[in-house]
Amino acid sequence: MHILFLAESLDNQRAGVHVYNKNLIEALLKIDEKNRYTFIHETENDFFKNSNHFIVPKKKFPGYGTYRKFFLLPKIIKKIKPDIVVEMAHMGPFRLPKNIKRVVIIHDLTPILFPKFHIKRSIIIHKIFLKRILKKADCIITTSQNNKKDILNYSRTKAKIYLVRPGVDCLENTTENKNTPYFLYLGTIEPRKNLETLISAFIRLKSQTNIPHKLILAGEIGWKSKNIVNAAKTNPDIILTGYVEKKDKSALYKNAEIFIYPSFYEGFGLPPLEAMSYGVPVICSNGGSLKEIYANCALIFDPKDSQELANKILRILKDKNLKQTLIAKGKTFSKNFSWEKSSHDFLQIMRQIN
Repeated sequence: MHILFLAESLDNQRAGVHVYNKNLIEALLKIDEKNRYTFIHETENDFFKNSNHFIVPKKKFPGYGTYRKFFLLPKIIKKIKPDIVVEMAHMGPFRLPKNIKRVVIIHDLTPILFPKFHIKRSIIIHKIFLKRILKKADCIITTSQNNKKDILNYSRTKAKIYLVRPGVDCLENTTENKNTPYFLYLGTIEPRKNLETLISAFIRLKSQTNIPHKLILAGEIGWKSKNIVNAAKTNPDIILTGYVEKKDKSALYKNAEIFIYPSFYEGFGLPPLEAMSYGVPVICSNGGSLKEIYANCALIFDPKDSQELANKILRILKDKNLKQTLIAKGKTFSKNFSWEKSSHDFLQIMRQIN
């Protein structure tokens, strides 16, 4: 098989979509020497330097993005003649001959389901093109049953929908925290992540108890985040780290007292799984796929209820048996996920549709 990936997300993103796509490709290239892989992306990127890849730059003048997606990329793909084209982040592929199979990876439907959390351009593009993309796809890949349900509720696609769950990498790190204990959130700082509820719960706890903890909000500042940043900066016990490099994640996770993921909606939610792999107890909301994935190994709360979140944090702090149970369950659960397994699942799907 010759599989071509539209891999622009590896150039222009650093959050969950990027992590999933990058690790999936890395794992595929490690386990599969039989099939051919080609990548199309938009800027210089050392990740692709030892692979067969084409850089098709985006240019900043009106209409070029449309021309690139609908005319230039299809023209290049037809010359390459792959068996399968995989769009890794929702938008495509477009205008291909029927003999080339179309695969689209859908990470979540938040631009459709929660437009208030997205910029207008993303909302408009998804509303115009997504149903057409899903209808024309030969195969749809997603990460959870909840995503699959959302896709089927939104589209009448006849394409078969497969699950390829993410893996998790636990980087060994022996650095021990000798300073103030802290609660941790790691992810993009944006409204969908519901950080204002987390901040409210933390401030309530600090005012009602004598806990010495800080709250670390780790991650890149995303769109529509001004209110979150302002709320965080008003309290000296809340720390905004900015983007965290992969090499620094290990110590940040390992030394956290509790990992908290309050998101309104997630297609999967990889950070709680990463935290569990480091032996950290997790509290997460029931938003989107989070309850499906984590109900048996984390404490779950209503994302609109800051008091419930505060109560769950206090339960873990007071109940050592509960804390150890969550740690043990989380570590066991996280061992079910590996990028090698993800890549094997992906390859099996490609064999079925080719």
